[in-house]
Amino acid sequence: MVSRPTVPKQAFDKRTILRAHPLFGKLGPHAIDRLASYSRTKTVTAGTTIFAKGDPGDCLFAVCAGTIKISNRSSEGKDAVFNLINAGEIFGEIALLDGHERTADAQAISDCELMVIDRRDFLPMIADQPSLALKLIELLCARLRHTSEQMEDIMFLDLPSRLAKTLLWLTANAKSSPSPKLSITQREVGQIIGMTRESTNKQLRAWEERKWVKLERGGIIVLSPDSLAAIASEHVGDA
Repeated sequence: MVSRPTVPKQAFDKRTILRAHPLFGKLGPHAIDRLASYSRTKTVTAGTTIFAKGDPGDCLFAVCAGTIKISNRSSEGKDAVFNLINAGEIFGEIALLDGHERTADAQAISDCELMVIDRRDFLPMIADQPSLALKLIELLCARLRHTSEQMEDIMFLDLPSRLAKTLLWLTANAKSSPSPKLSITQREVGQIIGMTRESTNKQLRAWEERKWVKLERGGIIVLSPDSLAAIASEHVGDA
């Protein structure tokens, strides 16, 4: 039996990641060292469930590489995607702060490297670092605004407007990625905008014919953001 060469795991320096992180980057060297000593790294493969709705919220996650999907499933089996968390962002902060159960499911949609910080270590740091507490408040407010905007879009915008706006949002969130391709399935895009995969695919195919997007296996490339921006700004109310 021929053994295959193993691919070396990518090394992540925790202090470097923390210094570059929007939430932790402005902490002093002592706080960075303290946070790095508390944290641990975790590698997960695409499709792995990080936590499920109802699980205890005993830790915070920072994404070093990859993308995490935050979603919920209804009793009828329908999925709704609330957010995609990319490298340089955190998730799991709500249950961590209030100590209650997780409010949604978190699943890796690509191979990911995560940094994990336990609640018992993180909460004392918030008490000691007022700037960290303020940054967390800003993050929570931004996510609340995004969720409210999502609900408004589903109620007031038609399919093309919602789809165009979502593709632009995904592109903006993935701007740090070296690849122009959005690593997301059409089904997941449909779950974000509240439409079926079939309806989403039909609209994407129409835009592909106009050279506005390019559909690839496991992803979408936005070719003409200006055209999508024009569609997104129409705010048509007939869903």
